[in-house]
Amino acid sequence: MKKSFSLIEVLVFITILSLFFIAAMTVATYSLKNMKSAEYKILASHLAEQGMEWMRSEKESNWNQFTARDLGGGTTYCLKNLNWNSPSACPDYSLGTPAIFQREVTVTNQAGTPVTSVDVEVDVSWYEQSNKITIPVKTVFSIWE
Repeated sequence: MKKSFSLIEVLVFITILSLFFIAAMTVATYSLKNMKSAEYKILASHLAEQGMEWMRSEKESNWNQFTARDLGGGTTYCLKNLNWNSPSACPDYSLGTPAIFQREVTVTNQAGTPVTSVDVEVDVSWYEQSNKITIPVKTVFSIWE
């Protein structure tokens, strides 16, 4: 007499095996998504620090010109190419590789005459699915540094 599996046993085995593969694919997909998100955060942090270093060099080159960048109450500039464009927010997300980031800096003079301290915030942002994610880097520059 031949020993064989019944149709029910085969269907149960295929169902259990399918559930295992679905669970494995779900874990793999979730891991890849988190890995890509972490990669974007690292790239955004690099772009923010790069922007802050550029701001530091601008401060060092001419303090009076640097403090004149705040037109009152905090002024935002788009730092796509690390230059002083007209004060405005970035029009698009086309910075970096992949070109999904935007980098903006807000310059705010602290009270006092003459200005001796400036608050600087560099924000790099991008969209993941429909969520906007922002990496901020903040510091205070002073004339004595």
